[in-house]
Amino acid sequence: MCGSGTKISKYLVNHDKIYEAEIKLGIRTKTLDREGEIIEKRDVDKKVFEKENIEKVLNTFIGKTKQIPPIYSAIKVNGKKLYEYARKGEEIEIEPREIEIYSIELIEINEKENIIKIKTHVSKGTYIRTLCSDIAEKLGTIGIMNNLKRIKVRKF
Repeated sequence: MCGSGTKISKYLVNHDKIYEAEIKLGIRTKTLDREGEIIEKRDVDKKVFEKENIEKVLNTFIGKTKQIPPIYSAIKVNGKKLYEYARKGEEIEIEPREIEIYSIELIEINEKENIIKIKTHVSKGTYIRTLCSDIAEKLGTIGIMNNLKRIKVRKF
């Protein structure tokens, strides 16, 4: 059983995926998700929630690009996982990785809760936490990944 589980997990990791994600605007955490310690809060300008503006920003992410993985990840640098450096407060240079965003669409705007829900189809190696933070930044604010649901991995 262990062997087949390993094959399945490698299969899931090495292919593109489709996710639904909630971006919570107005806060930043150390981990870029709701589990992390809040390190900054900001009021969110109501203009941020204009549908046309959000869609315009989302479209700028489509295509190949470089993404810097979050410090709280399991990627190894010099034989140590990045989160090990982060937990010790050590600075480490993180090399950007090439990713591709095939599509990204706005699903819902919840202005009352400062949440934008998106659906995105991405290449392997894409960190949705980082994508959420980057989208918030392009919208002129800060944000974290509030919720994430993997919809599809290849044919699964």
